[in-house]
Amino acid sequence: MPSLHKRQRHGANAGAVADDAVVAAPGTEGILAGVGMENAQQESEERDWAQLLPELVNKVADGLLLVDPTEYIRLRAVCKPWRRCTADPSLIETRFFPRNWLLLAERKLRQDGEPEHFVNVRTGASLRIHLPWPDEFTHHGNAEGLLVLYHEITDMVCLLNPLTMAITDLPSMAAVNAAARSLNLNTTFSENCIKAAGVIMVAGEAGRPRPNPTIVLSLTLLKQTLLVCAKPGEFSWTAINMSCTREVEGRLPMIEGGLSARGHFYIPTRAGDVLTVELQPQPHLRFVARQGGNLIRSGLNHSSYIVPSGDDKGSGMLLVRTRWRKHQLYSMDSTVELDNSRLIRHTMSGITVFLPSITLNSSQFPLVSQNDVYTEVSTRRLLQGEYI
Repeated sequence: MPSLHKRQRHGANAGAVADDAVVAAPGTEGILAGVGMENAQQESEERDWAQLLPELVNKVADGLLLVDPTEYIRLRAVCKPWRRCTADPSLIETRFFPRNWLLLAERKLRQDGEPEHFVNVRTGASLRIHLPWPDEFTHHGNAEGLLVLYHEITDMVCLLNPLTMAITDLPSMAAVNAAARSLNLNTTFSENCIKAAGVIMVAGEAGRPRPNPTIVLSLTLLKQTLLVCAKPGEFSWTAINMSCTREVEGRLPMIEGGLSARGHFYIPTRAGDVLTVELQPQPHLRFVARQGGNLIRSGLNHSSYIVPSGDDKGSGMLLVRTRWRKHQLYSMDSTVELDNSRLIRHTMSGITVFLPSITLNSSQFPLVSQNDVYTEVSTRRLLQGEYI
């Protein structure tokens, strides 16, 4: 079987979004107007837009990229000169991540020839995209919009950017269990144990992320959680040192899941603290925010989740803690302040959370309750197309 890298290059430049008819994102009119005509008479003249100065094309492209990667990809699809003078979005770079796009699918991808349905969690816009080789892959969540896929034939884990069709090979699930054995864990993890994934970007010169990120998987089976990391193209996973956490007796694992945000990966503890993965000198966990006051030791049988805040303020994350009481779900929400290493009680405003890690802009989804938290059972219904 040919390598996935070779298969990716076969279709990476096709531009999955270019074939979809979607209304341009609000706010792009001003960007496009910046390239406008010098006077009213020129508006009626015919122009060869393919000859637009590369500097102006890049200015427009950069502005569209701030709106959404789909707008950037559509601009590159206009003509070959525009494509030549703008950066290739098939690279695994944070600026091209489809962060706000959610695939409405569970583990099995469509095999009936129909495209997959994606929805923008902020604007409510929809895309229909044909994913490659749906009969060979299963879907296991996403990392900042990049799909986490498992290739059943080769046992490989992959990342796919659904907007560009760029696919990146990661080590196998067999390598995951080799990393588990290095920690003397007797648990055998399968692809269905993947609870979350993250992309860690290290800053290079001028503060821009280096092109070769580190990918993190968070896997849980029963009470045992394993964190592993690897770079694309490597053949083995490295186990992440979790010794800063201490297992406490209870029905739930001490840490589980996680959220990829702004080039880092964050994990909640059952006690309601927040950790991040550090890569140097060896991969390990570090506390970035901890509970205070009477919450320090309370609620060890709560469930803790880190979810997107739904806006670009602060860390962009919320910590949601839930507990069932008399058949009713109670939740407590906190903003994660990384600069001050603390958690601040928070009241939701205009968002709806689907556990474990989906946040919708309530105003764009009239079928959901505003400022509410939905359980994982409801999340499965969301991924089946309900509430949309």
